Amino acid sequence: LAFVRAPSADTGGGAAAAQPAGHGTPVTDLRGPTTPAAGGTVRPYTVSARTATVALTSGREVDAWTYDGRLPGPPLTAVQGDLVEVTLRNEDIDDGVTIHWHGYDVPCGEDGAPGTTQDVVARGAEFGYRFRADQAGTFWYHTHQVSHVGVRRGLYGTLVVTPRDAEPADVDLVLPVHTYGGVLAIGDDDGVLAEEAAPGSSVRLRLLNTDSEPHRFGLAGTAFRLVAVDGRDVHEPGEVSERALRLPAGGRYDLAFTMPDGPAALTVDGEVRLRLGGGDDDPATGEWPELDPLHYGAPAEVPFTLDTRYDRHFTMVLDRGVAMVDGRPAFAQTVNGRGHPSIPEQVVAEGDLVRFTVVNRSLETHPWHLHGHGVLVLARDGRSATGSPLWVDTFDVRPGEVWDVAFEAGNPGVWMNHCHNLPHAEKGMMLQLRYDGVAGLAGGHGHGSH
Repeated sequence: LAFVRAPSADTGGGAAAAQPAGHGTPVTDLRGPTTPAAGGTVRPYTVSARTATVALTSGREVDAWTYDGRLPGPPLTAVQGDLVEVTLRNEDIDDGVTIHWHGYDVPCGEDGAPGTTQDVVARGAEFGYRFRADQAGTFWYHTHQVSHVGVRRGLYGTLVVTPRDAEPADVDLVLPVHTYGGVLAIGDDDGVLAEEAAPGSSVRLRLLNTDSEPHRFGLAGTAFRLVAVDGRDVHEPGEVSERALRLPAGGRYDLAFTMPDGPAALTVDGEVRLRLGGGDDDPATGEWPELDPLHYGAPAEVPFTLDTRYDRHFTMVLDRGVAMVDGRPAFAQTVNGRGHPSIPEQVVAEGDLVRFTVVNRSLETHPWHLHGHGVLVLARDGRSATGSPLWVDTFDVRPGEVWDVAFEAGNPGVWMNHCHNLPHAEKGMMLQLRYDGVAGLAGGHGHGSH
């Protein structure tokens, strides 16, 4: 996904921009620090993007676009406070490639948005990313150039940052779910993963949805706690059992539990995909009620609510149909009746309190994702969230729903704001949020097939 320049600006009811688009601090100046935090270290990685034929565990071969010739790409890890340095080299991806750090609030110049924060990394070229691992949690990375093709074909990987002083779980599994040509896999395993866990041991399952559609998970054989959503801890998560978890495209859930005496099994869309401690049962999880993260966990103090006075309030009505796209009528996935690049950019000032109201008038689910910022979920369909403060970077707006979320504008830049069903974004459902006084790349080009 990449941008061309939007034709006008939406100030969300706030003051007009002091500087027009294209003027101000270049986004390429907004780069990461050069040293780790006290006690941290430098984590250098080199990642090569290249085509490859990769065999899944069943023997099925995937004609893939990869990072380092593997599916998924290399797992990147850090301890909170470390400095992560990644050199991306494009060996032979003709369409070009970048790395976007999904859910990680990096400085804007490290965001990997071609045409906005950097030029696309062309075949034979390279680009260096650098950021301090301040956020602990479960995240992932993926290309943002022709991403409706590149991510689907394998240009993604996991990023896990652990707290410096935390005691690790006895068993900690990173489980990225991805679909290759209609075949679902966890990592490169398109069968059933088998892992050992001794009774009484602590277990953490890090679930990542790297597809463009939601997946439904069930954990049978044990009670569990949902301890983190999108890399952010849940406040006082309670123990639940026989509850399904619907995970939006791009989203992450961390589950924690104590291994029982008997086996446990994880289902994805009703089929067993992971067995812990043996067993051969096929638990029927399809009828389990869904756990609602808006009403799970214990309330805690939050910086804003529905009653807060916001500096900017943007309403985004999501739909599909014939719309004006770049001055011409075209079929598109739309925001407020327009498709990219004809959707006005949203303009904020640093320090603004910003509210989004996202209305889905279509018949499809739209997983909404703002780069560079976690958002606090205020309400769904006018009903306030009642559980733990729910900070997310991707939220599913189902047909007919209305979501209200908010954030403080504290990460200057020019940021993509789009549906993370990547084919929807490719068909026009994306725009940008720009801080007053910050300029994207000159001309905003790099649109390509997006």
